[in-house]
Amino acid sequence: MPKENEKQRILTRRAVIFGGVQMAAFTALIGRLYYLQFIRANEYATLSENNRIKLQLIAPERGVILDRYGIQLATNEKNYRLFIDYSSLSQSTFRATIDKLHTLVPLTDKKVKALHHTRVSSASMPEMLKEHLTWEEVSLIELHMLELAGVYIDVGQIRHYPFVDRAAHLVGYVGSVSEDEVKEDEPLLRLPDFKIGKNGVEKLMEDRLRGTAGIRQLEVNVHGVPVREVGKKHSIGGEAMRLTIDSRLQDYTAQLVKDESAAVVAMEVDTGNVLALVSMPGFDPDSFSKIISREYWKALSTDKKVPLLNKAISGQYPPGSTFKLMVGLAGLNAGVITPSTSVYCPGQYYLGDHKFNCWKEGGHGTVNFHEATAQSCDTFFYTVGERLGINSFAEMSRRFGLGETHNLGLTGEKAGIIPDPEWKMQRYKQRWAGGDTINCAIGQGYVLTTPLQLAIMTSRMVNGGYAVKPRLWIPPGNEKPTFEPVDIKHDLLMFARDAMNAVCNSPSGTAYGKRIMEPRFAMGGKTGTSQVRKIITRGLKQETLPWEYRHHALFVGFAPIDNPKYAVAVIIEHGGGGSAVAAPVARDILLKIQQIDEADRNKKT
Repeated sequence: MPKENEKQRILTRRAVIFGGVQMAAFTALIGRLYYLQFIRANEYATLSENNRIKLQLIAPERGVILDRYGIQLATNEKNYRLFIDYSSLSQSTFRATIDKLHTLVPLTDKKVKALHHTRVSSASMPEMLKEHLTWEEVSLIELHMLELAGVYIDVGQIRHYPFVDRAAHLVGYVGSVSEDEVKEDEPLLRLPDFKIGKNGVEKLMEDRLRGTAGIRQLEVNVHGVPVREVGKKHSIGGEAMRLTIDSRLQDYTAQLVKDESAAVVAMEVDTGNVLALVSMPGFDPDSFSKIISREYWKALSTDKKVPLLNKAISGQYPPGSTFKLMVGLAGLNAGVITPSTSVYCPGQYYLGDHKFNCWKEGGHGTVNFHEATAQSCDTFFYTVGERLGINSFAEMSRRFGLGETHNLGLTGEKAGIIPDPEWKMQRYKQRWAGGDTINCAIGQGYVLTTPLQLAIMTSRMVNGGYAVKPRLWIPPGNEKPTFEPVDIKHDLLMFARDAMNAVCNSPSGTAYGKRIMEPRFAMGGKTGTSQVRKIITRGLKQETLPWEYRHHALFVGFAPIDNPKYAVAVIIEHGGGGSAVAAPVARDILLKIQQIDEADRNKKT
């Protein structure tokens, strides 16, 4: 009996302990449920909501690029794009979706095969499967959307350039974001197929054209398929950028030189507003907004006329006789010549026993600065250059904008070369020679300039001597900029301007046959022909040489004569003579600018 009582006590004690443990566990469970249900109810409700709400970035509409009058140079068109979001798909569901999708919208066999080998995960970014969908394709996909887990259609944008190759180098193009361009604090750059500016104004003004992303809140089902939009924060489109460019003049100029390898810059001499900036041949910037074909890329990259190079700011050329203006001004400014100083030109010039030919066989006879500029006498400027020395006219050239970049903002702007003895020693480890000075005095030798620099040089010469800088966009309020004066006497500039007038309007001037015939639109300027290869035989016809061995044709000009408003610089690569080839282009452009200006003023009155 005592033993049985002992067993009973042990069982009772164990039952009490076990019951206590159960009661404690139950109490803890009740407490935990109370804590989750009441204390942290809001927090877990939010987490639950987040499990079925998906956030999606909305790409902003890119800002348009306009000319000075509001004509679109770059705009946007709708682009229906097909995406798949891997984050909520299993591997089997993903493959079934691809197979079904392939029956609705044609995908290349290569694309389908690649997709079947894709390993999906919740960390995978959405992928664009196809773009430029037709409306029929969009409708068909929407009809079968419940069978296409993870698939959605996005109405994106694609950049369009109405002026195509005629403004390609100026406006630029957009392209996909590279790995080097992705920034951690810019999730917008990680959006599938998001495009950013790669060249031209598109790149220069990227921060202002891009805009700000929006956010879309989507409710998704258990398969991750969006069923409805529950919230949205709209994106903010990029700014509309208004340039100084006149699209009428840009288009007209490009048409003039469309068959050449050429560059043209036209600008206002007092404001620096660039009215036309043309480089030909160009390219189709729309093709860069899409997927450029190998064939087209190969054609562009192997073309000897280099259509991908913006020759207006990146092309560096010997300025030829256009540079004589700088040598003449330096000579007048230093007092080594006066307006009445005469030099006899027999057709050649000797430095020691080395002969330098004038372009005119037999020579020009006795000429002063005015006559030498009008007739482009080499011998006169050989003489002035030797008397001055290279440092003097190199320094004058820099005052007028040569040998430096002007921060126009476009990718690839070059500084050119205005050489001096220090430059040659650093570059070639050689001392400066007298023959170097003679060659540079007529814009040959080591001297290199860009068309933009030549337009700036001309503007500073005819605007009263102010160091105008070029600009591409119109600031708010369109205030007129102010510029520091160039350190040179005004009467010397007027004397040089009168000589440029004679180039075009004196019967002995090299561009007399290509002048503007209407007196109120008359132009002045300077012709130039620069050698790219030394040809020994005089009188050899350029058209008999291979294209790449022919001279460059140049012209710088301004108009109107009495009150200069516009300047232009033209270069036709391997075009031959400046008076025969480049001067007519400049004439037509300067006449067109003034006709446009007159027509616009008449409309206002």
